[in-house]
Amino acid sequence: MRPTEIAREALFPLTDLTVVMTIIIFGSLFWLASVLLALGPLFMIVGLLLGMGIVTALIRYAIYLLEARAHGKKTPVADIGIFSFFDDLWALFPLLLLAGMAGLGMLVAAHFGPVCNLPLLIVLSLFFPASVAVLGITHSPLASVNPVSLSRMIRACGISYLWIPLLLTIVFLAAWFPGREVLPGFVTYLLGTYVFLLLFTLTGAVVHASGVAREVSVDMPAGQTASTLADALLAERRKVANHAYGFVSRGNRDGGFKHIRQWLATEPDPDDAVQWFLNEMLTWEKKESALFFGQECFAHFLHHGEDTLALKTATRCLYEDPRWRPRAQDRQHAIDLAQRHARGDLLESLRD
Repeated sequence: MRPTEIAREALFPLTDLTVVMTIIIFGSLFWLASVLLALGPLFMIVGLLLGMGIVTALIRYAIYLLEARAHGKKTPVADIGIFSFFDDLWALFPLLLLAGMAGLGMLVAAHFGPVCNLPLLIVLSLFFPASVAVLGITHSPLASVNPVSLSRMIRACGISYLWIPLLLTIVFLAAWFPGREVLPGFVTYLLGTYVFLLLFTLTGAVVHASGVAREVSVDMPAGQTASTLADALLAERRKVANHAYGFVSRGNRDGGFKHIRQWLATEPDPDDAVQWFLNEMLTWEKKESALFFGQECFAHFLHHGEDTLALKTATRCLYEDPRWRPRAQDRQHAIDLAQRHARGDLLESLRD
């Protein structure tokens, strides 16, 4: 990545409205927790519980944010689900790493003095970004502490990886220490939240620029069998289909199709996904949109050399509505396809 791109990434958390709102919300919650901790024993308990909830939610959101940036997807919204203590426990693994490093740092400081923590900080700054990057891509805590996976991640990112600790150090020194002296406490919590999220957005951007999310081979996430991965993919497809249905039911067919196309661009098996969405849309109360989508599906298979799937799609659409036809620019290609495969029934329909 070029220095201008790195500079743009440093400003990303302050220019993306979703991330800006997240910084304001979490910074405000951290400030509120600090106020409660200062009010006495009873409020201290409330402040500690609030602080624990905020920390777990922020780390979970930061991992989601890194994953989205690494895959070039839309910035996720910090909804109420991220405050759960039980959902996506793998995303909380960085909390254990940071807690372990903090405990080790206190032991080192107690026995050898605070200055001896400098090597520990250097190691943390060099390897923690790689660890969360591997975790964001694989969802595997074991892979995120595997030296082989970490070295593979760093090598794949190349020289751009060094920008992560360098830029974070510069931003931290420029914003955090002066802020503690001259800025109100509330603003320092906003700055701290910004610096923390910058670690994850910048790491995700470097991973995306290097193509690591597509090219780095890592083991299947712990506890993730082929069956559970298929179930997760099916659940995500259903979410996309339901969202698209919301657009279509309000008369915005183009918006619904656009939402599905965006998902298809990230699908591991686009051909299977195209068939799945067509079949799903044909279960809707009104099938007109599904038949329009069937024209897109037919064109997709036709122009990707998938003759069998193209014929299957056309047959299914004609079964639902004998008046269905491919798009005008695909009509002659469809006739040629039916002739090549001796599909007289389909040929007769296409020529009507």
